[in-house]
Amino acid sequence: MTAKLFPCFQPIIEIASGRVIGHEALARRRSVGGAIESAADIFSDMSRSPGERLEADRRVRYQALERFAADADNGFLCLNLSPEWIDQLESLDRLPSLEMIREIGLDPHRVVLEITEHAGCVERIRDLAEQYRDAGVRIAYDDFGSGFQQLDRLQAFTPDLIKLDLGMLHKGAGNAQKRIILQQIGQMGAQLGSRIVCEGVETAEDFFLALHCNASYVQGYLFEPALPELAAADATCPRVRELLARHLDMTVEQTARRQWQSEGLHSSLQALRDLLLADASPRALEHFHPARGILRFYICNRHGEQISPNYHFTEGHWHADRSVIGNNWSWRPYFYQLIGSPDYARRVLHSSPYLDLGTGQPCITLSLALDADRVMLVDVQTPEATLVSGTFHSELMPVQTSEI
Repeated sequence: MTAKLFPCFQPIIEIASGRVIGHEALARRRSVGGAIESAADIFSDMSRSPGERLEADRRVRYQALERFAADADNGFLCLNLSPEWIDQLESLDRLPSLEMIREIGLDPHRVVLEITEHAGCVERIRDLAEQYRDAGVRIAYDDFGSGFQQLDRLQAFTPDLIKLDLGMLHKGAGNAQKRIILQQIGQMGAQLGSRIVCEGVETAEDFFLALHCNASYVQGYLFEPALPELAAADATCPRVRELLARHLDMTVEQTARRQWQSEGLHSSLQALRDLLLADASPRALEHFHPARGILRFYICNRHGEQISPNYHFTEGHWHADRSVIGNNWSWRPYFYQLIGSPDYARRVLHSSPYLDLGTGQPCITLSLALDADRVMLVDVQTPEATLVSGTFHSELMPVQTSEI
């Protein structure tokens, strides 16, 4: 069995330069017809003994290191390390992969060991990772995003790389929620000091999502599958440049469109504010039709306490929900930052995008001054793409002839 296995290498591309910055070694074999196919099933086949599977894994690992060492200019090499093999180690004083690296004469700094998110003793994995790091080897968490059940490993120590599996977007429903989770993990990784690798990048849309997940590197079939030979460093530069140019054109167009929509929204908000200042009674709303996308609005005092019902517009009429009167929203960034703004009278604060709990629609909340003592908050429906690309920000309303 093991003699028929060999490594292939999938390029890992650095987004900023477009260059192949590394490779991941993956076990392959020849089919009956001679085609190269994945051999991953061997390592999950419980009918084979642990020793047999471990021997196959180490032979492929050694071949990959040996082949990689023969090329002096190919970045880093990622090798998968199963928690099952970690648990089988008799002692952390003797680490087979590290011994292979030293025997072959490869610089340990050019090796990244990928530990899968699933199973395995966290304390033992942490100790093992520290041993490898002390020797110069970097550590990555693999398949982060397919399970999310092992966040305690991030608490135990910070990996050098976090690999987000975008393949989860190609399975089942709930893509909006999945995109939010991936983006938040990307932001968390950046804050922790880990580089993000988005794997499973199959389409241009996957690549664009990776950009919004703070990814430094990408890999996937959009560029290359795992190949018998290492890719040239500049092989992917034209493709990455083309994708980045498309993304820039797309986002510039989206920004211009959102600006145009914001101007219409601001006009509607200004009209609503003038209306409420002239007459704060519910009857004042009878003949007011809000701009498209406005789901509801409500009014708070400067302490953040809600003093009005939630007003929502459906089927041509305004409806009031009084159950929320008395709620306090002072702890929301879009509230207290507005209150603290030196141009309070004109500033409009936009929340980060979220999914509205009542409707399930992608939304943002706007906050703006109604007068010196009251703040109006408005929930507005947004495109789903904003969930990935949107952030907290603010802007100014047009100058009015009267001051608040």
